[in-house]
Amino acid sequence: MILWMMPDNATRTREVMETFINPFKKENPDVSVTIRVINRRTLWRKIFTLTHEIPGDEIPDVIAMPHYWTQLLAVGGVLENLTELDKTLRVDNSLDPLKPHSYKNDSADVYSMPWWFDVSALHYREDHLKLVSKEPRRLLSTWQGLLEACGMLKEYFENVEGYFPMQNSDWRGMLSNRGVLPCLWSKGAIVISQDGKTADFNSPAFESGLQDYIDLALKRYMPILMERNSLGGIGLGKSSMIITRRQGVSVFERNSGNIILRTLSVPKTGDSYVNYLSGVNLGIIKTGAGKESALKFLKWISGVENQIKYASMAEVFPAAEESFESFMLFSPERMQTYNHIIAESASLPNLMATGTVMEVLGEVLMSVVNAIVTSRYSEDILKSELKKAALEVSNILGLYGG
Repeated sequence: MILWMMPDNATRTREVMETFINPFKKENPDVSVTIRVINRRTLWRKIFTLTHEIPGDEIPDVIAMPHYWTQLLAVGGVLENLTELDKTLRVDNSLDPLKPHSYKNDSADVYSMPWWFDVSALHYREDHLKLVSKEPRRLLSTWQGLLEACGMLKEYFENVEGYFPMQNSDWRGMLSNRGVLPCLWSKGAIVISQDGKTADFNSPAFESGLQDYIDLALKRYMPILMERNSLGGIGLGKSSMIITRRQGVSVFERNSGNIILRTLSVPKTGDSYVNYLSGVNLGIIKTGAGKESALKFLKWISGVENQIKYASMAEVFPAAEESFESFMLFSPERMQTYNHIIAESASLPNLMATGTVMEVLGEVLMSVVNAIVTSRYSEDILKSELKKAALEVSNILGLYGG
């Protein structure tokens, strides 16, 4: 059985996963598991070739994927109908925000299983922020306050080589299309509506929310086009804050000497806090050879205790209600911190167009990054990129919005 998964634990993903599945291998000695770690962009490119058996190409049996891909891959004939493989299979025990992302729309059949989820949040070094603000929580409640904090921190640590107030959570050093979502949603901008019929790429709110996020790079408060591993992060004093969906729960809950890390909702750019909740689902590939082994693996990995175990190893949250409750109750601080952050979160809809629309947004941000590093960036460039993107998204929604 071949499993394709994204780099949940960066360079340690394979090592962590091999350790995690050891019990499964012992319980099922007749099932061999081969793990392939594939980044999201490569997975997006390769996933649509899996409807054809191409000689010499490796066909996975199980894939871990962003949960909003389910509709597209189900309609496209990539994913197996799990309900047809096992009539008893249910996702009723999953958290409410994750349930709709398991089905093909207008069907009660399950096409993917929720595995884990994460939620965007702002993490900051309390010792650093108290150097520039008496009330860091109040200052960091709005995006304007965040930018002010970045400016003061940049000045305070101007003699620290390689220091940036904000650590970039994207491993490539890009402006993340998923990272920008809270800035857009807080202003009421729509990336893609729940019915898949509209998007706001050409609206003033969309441009304004995008510009807020871009300002982190434009003002050199956050590094771009520098791989994350090439820079020292928060722990080494080379940054003071990070906005990320990957919680690093044990890191952020563990105090080390004078380093105390606090966690808040992503600062609001508009009238409300809207954090981004993103899940990873598991699906079985139609053209895979080992469906029986794949189904056995899905059932095992979706178990309550196994979800808790992997969530702890990967620094994420388990998708099953019972697993999530146990995971949260284990730490009162975790519950106090994340209950309201998760309550203030939103997710992308499970539609055929969602993945493609997000790729278009990623292309806009890539053009912006290139313009910034070559000192060509202006509001006109952003307007031009959004105008092209709005036309492209309109065509996409017209083809297969829902």
